[in-house]
Amino acid sequence: MKIHSYILLLALGVLAARCGDDETVEFGGRLPGSEDGEYESHWYYSYEAARLIDAESLGMSASESFVPYTVTHSGDTVFIANTGSDGNSLLLFDDNKGKLLRTVKSWAIGNKTEAFGSQIEAIIPSGNRLYVAERQSLIHVFRLPDMAYVTCMGNGTWSGPVFQAQALAVKDSLIFARDKNGMISIYRESDVTKENYRNVNRYRRAGNNGSPGNNGFAAHCMLPDTAGHILLTDYEGRKIRVLDPSLVSGDMADGASIDVDSLSMSLDFKPKTLAFGDGRMYVTGDNDVVNIYDGRRKEWVKKLKAVKGYEFLQPARIYSQNDTVFWVSDMHGGRRTLVKMIVHKGEIRE
Repeated sequence: MKIHSYILLLALGVLAARCGDDETVEFGGRLPGSEDGEYESHWYYSYEAARLIDAESLGMSASESFVPYTVTHSGDTVFIANTGSDGNSLLLFDDNKGKLLRTVKSWAIGNKTEAFGSQIEAIIPSGNRLYVAERQSLIHVFRLPDMAYVTCMGNGTWSGPVFQAQALAVKDSLIFARDKNGMISIYRESDVTKENYRNVNRYRRAGNNGSPGNNGFAAHCMLPDTAGHILLTDYEGRKIRVLDPSLVSGDMADGASIDVDSLSMSLDFKPKTLAFGDGRMYVTGDNDVVNIYDGRRKEWVKKLKAVKGYEFLQPARIYSQNDTVFWVSDMHGGRRTLVKMIVHKGEIRE
C-alpha cells in the first residue's frame, strides 16, 4: 500500500505541475476500480476553453453586435441565439470547420416576410424540426436541415395559446413550454402543421405548483432526463422542479400538477439553466458561476468560475452537446462570448 500511496502522491504532484493558474482541477471521491478489489480509483476533472466565439471571430464589426444567449446543436451545426445590437437572430455555426454558416433574421411565409421581433428564449431540435421560441409569445418552427420555415405557434398576444414561453422541451410527441407565470403549456406535435399557422391550440395546461412568475425574464431551462422526467429550473423559487410527462392525458384537468415534489431540488442560489454530463449536473445561476452537482455523491461539489483559457464573468446559459462538451454563454458586457468548454476526466489508481 505504501508503494501505491507513493505513486498516488507522485501522480498528484505531476498533475499539479501540469496545471496552470487558469486551469481548475477538481478531485472526486473513491470507487472500487476492479471486481477483485485489488485497487481503488480516484478521479479528477479539469476544464478547458476549447473554442471562444465572439464578434471578432464571427467577422462582426462591433463587439456589441454579438451577445450569445440560448444554444443547441444538430450534427456539427451549433444554433446560437444572438441578442446583440444588430437585432435578434439565429446563427448557424459549423463547429467542425469553425465558421459561421448563415444568419437567420427573417423568412418568407406566403406573400409576406416575417422576422424575429423579440429575444429568442429557447431553441429545441426534434426530429426534422427546430422549435424556436421568442419572447413575443411566438414559437417558430423550421425544418432541418435546410431551415425552411414550416409554421408558427402562438399569435403574439399574452391571451393566446403561447404565453411568453421561456423554456421548451419535447417529450413523447408533446411540446412542453414554461410560461411566464410558471405554468406549463402542453401542445401536440401532430397539431403543429402549416395549416395551423398561428392557430395551434394548447392540448393541456399544467399548474405552476407555486412557482413564482418571471417578470424579470431570467433565463429558464427545461431538460428531459434519462428517467423519463423533465427538469425545469425555477429561478425565483430557488429550486429545480421535476415534471412527469406520463401524467399528461386527454382527461387531465386544466391547471393540474404534473410535478413530482419528492424529486424537486431546493437550492441556495437562483438557477437559470442546466445540463447533464457523466452523472453530473451543471447549473448556471444568479451567483455567476457554473454550479456542479455530482449525482453519485449526491452533493454540490464545485462552483466553477474559471477554466483553462477563460474566466467567466456572467455565465447565463449552459448547454451540453455530450458528456464532455458544453457551450456556455457569457453575456457580460466585457465578454460577450460563447465558450466551448471541454471536461477532462482522469483516473488515479491506488
